[in-house]
Amino acid sequence: MGSILKTFITPHPPILIPEIGKGEENKAESTIASFRKAAKKIAGLKPSTILLTTPHAPLFRDFIYINIKPVLDGSMKRFGAANVRLQFDNNLQLAEKIIKTANSQGILCGGLDSLLASRYKISDELDHGAMIPLYFIAQEYSDFKLVHISTSGLPFKELYRFGCCIADAVEHSDENVVFVASGDLSHRLAPDGPYGFNECGPEFDGQLVDYLKIPDPEGLLKFDEGFLEEAGECGLRSFIIMFGALDGCRIRSQVYSYEG
Repeated sequence: MGSILKTFITPHPPILIPEIGKGEENKAESTIASFRKAAKKIAGLKPSTILLTTPHAPLFRDFIYINIKPVLDGSMKRFGAANVRLQFDNNLQLAEKIIKTANSQGILCGGLDSLLASRYKISDELDHGAMIPLYFIAQEYSDFKLVHISTSGLPFKELYRFGCCIADAVEHSDENVVFVASGDLSHRLAPDGPYGFNECGPEFDGQLVDYLKIPDPEGLLKFDEGFLEEAGECGLRSFIIMFGALDGCRIRSQVYSYEG
């Protein structure tokens, strides 16, 4: 019988990687310290598999993409750091269990046919939402297989149900899993930022961090879609899937850091 040992929510700003930040990463010292703390905890747990959800893998409205490439790899080339590369074996057995379990519950998910992916220029490389947490984890621990899952435009309750399917698949495996939910919060916190400022941005971040401290998974499901669009949120769907995987568990949470 497998189990989910622990879960982590992580941001993914590329600037945290020194080869990209070139000194600018020092402005996020608390976030980097928290990544290192999380990586050390993961190393202590020695999971056989890390399961990672990200909003920057191929995204579909009513289908959840699960990467089925045997070896999962990626680089930070698009951010000017082609030498930052990572590679992990895919846990295809667990990925297939998740696909089978979710599909049996009416939730469409799975990999993509190579011809279809090529036709629509869909990449199967690890996206930066996966690369950045894995960059810090791999510095402390690398003896694991990976399952790489995208988010989706499905309703929040369906994403939560998908998380429940993940938990069921893990339970019926022999895997000890750490679940990493990658996702930034609002992208509209500052006038000089790439998306500008919207007052919904800091409001969303404050509410979300409060929900995580309690923790209150139901609060995450109640966010209004219009409000979320104004806030420019990134990772909420990733977090909802993670909480779905914890359904029925007694949850204790700790916020290591928050830097807008």
